[in-house]
Amino acid sequence: MTLTSDSSFATNPGRLSRVRGIARLAVVLEIFLGLGALGGGGLFILAPDGHLLGMTTRMLAGTPFHSFLVPGIILFAFIGVTPLLAAAITVRRQAIAPLAAVAVGLTLIGWISVEMVLFAGISSLLWVFYLLLGTCMVAIGVTWRRSSSEKAAG
Repeated sequence: MTLTSDSSFATNPGRLSRVRGIARLAVVLEIFLGLGALGGGGLFILAPDGHLLGMTTRMLAGTPFHSFLVPGIILFAFIGVTPLLAAAITVRRQAIAPLAAVAVGLTLIGWISVEMVLFAGISSLLWVFYLLLGTCMVAIGVTWRRSSSEKAAG
């Protein structure tokens, strides 16, 4: 698969503005998610006992984890770094950008789903927000990909 830019959209200004709007939205959401996860994951890596985020390892009872170190590393890498890479791909107008947005959304949905299985409680309200964010990102990527496919077909 070769990577190309969206320069062929110049022939259809309406489609160009729609795709650019979707791309901008994807970048904003990816950066929001990535920075938040870098912060949270980084704090878990720095303090695996969770005290920097006001959490205790007692929350991990019933999970395979004894500290927040491994979840912090996973959070930092997959939910922090990956969305920022996807945002960079989008800013560079790479053809895989819509698929990157879908991958970010699906990864977030997976992460939150595992959290929901492992934990229960008041914080589940925040999980709903991130599930919706992940769902929005998947929808953006799918819509964007369809727009790119229409461009190639038409």
